[in-house]
Amino acid sequence: MVWDPQAEYLAGLVGCVSTPESQAEFSSWVESQGFSASGDENVHTYGLYGSGAGKLTAHWTIVERLFPGCWPASRQTRGDCVSHSQRNACLYTIACEIAAGRPDEVTGEIEGKPQQPEEGVRDGVFASESYYWYRQHGGDGWQCERAARVAVEKTGAFPRKPYPELGFDLTKYSGSTAGKWGSSSPPENITAYGQKNLFRTAARCESFETVRDMLANGYGITSCGGEGFSSTRDENGVSRRSGSWAHAMAYSGCDDRDEIKAKYDGPLVLVLNSWGKSWISGPRRVLGTTLDIPEGSFWARWSDVSRRSAIAMSGFAGWPAQRLPNWTEGIF
Repeated sequence: MVWDPQAEYLAGLVGCVSTPESQAEFSSWVESQGFSASGDENVHTYGLYGSGAGKLTAHWTIVERLFPGCWPASRQTRGDCVSHSQRNACLYTIACEIAAGRPDEVTGEIEGKPQQPEEGVRDGVFASESYYWYRQHGGDGWQCERAARVAVEKTGAFPRKPYPELGFDLTKYSGSTAGKWGSSSPPENITAYGQKNLFRTAARCESFETVRDMLANGYGITSCGGEGFSSTRDENGVSRRSGSWAHAMAYSGCDDRDEIKAKYDGPLVLVLNSWGKSWISGPRRVLGTTLDIPEGSFWARWSDVSRRSAIAMSGFAGWPAQRLPNWTEGIF
């Protein structure tokens, strides 16, 4: 029998939960690293505020141009949505970092594309399983805050490819591989390998403006919440609220244009799900452009996702403004 994630979540599967304890723990940990846990504070401190105002932020096109066919990747086969959302947020950040060509403030290195088989690229570029190994329990379900901390402390990014020296193959997603560890942590040699590509820090996004401006500067966002959505998009790729899912999904775009706000009573956020292509149908064309959103994704009204926990991932030592290529120029 094929495992149906949509049916499982509608039936009450708890894939994610954001608790006051996990949020307080996250804030305390970020501050102990010398950063602010507040995305609102960071966008002002680093001069990012307003950089996405009134614009369509379509940096998912950067990800898709660098890694053709990478989204939506394999459909999850267990309740490990938090790790899929974390991977997608990290992929967004890494792709934008590569496109910006900006040297790392700590190492001085310029990020490049990993060497891996095409099959690995088509399945999300980086593994989701390696994050899930550190959830610290043997069942399913996790918190976005704790997954973000794992990406900074334990394992940054495992490119999807074979790892004979470590005893496993991550080329293709596997729910059983995701459950390989949990109540116990992976061996030290695996953690040591994952620590070669750690993220610098993470921050809570407390407002739409912070979500908008983080995405505009190339910082991917993972989100946890209980909102469900229709499996049919409207003529502009927007999905309406429907039902409840305790589910994590990444944000990979934002539309703050005036015509969008007039039509939908506010701005939109592009939501990337981890249920493959076929769970949702309907048009994917972005209003007034020749762009299509990724398969398996949908636009959500900000008012429908504003209560979700949202965590932005930084690939650098802080949150610098990034000069990203405008690969959407001329499409309007």
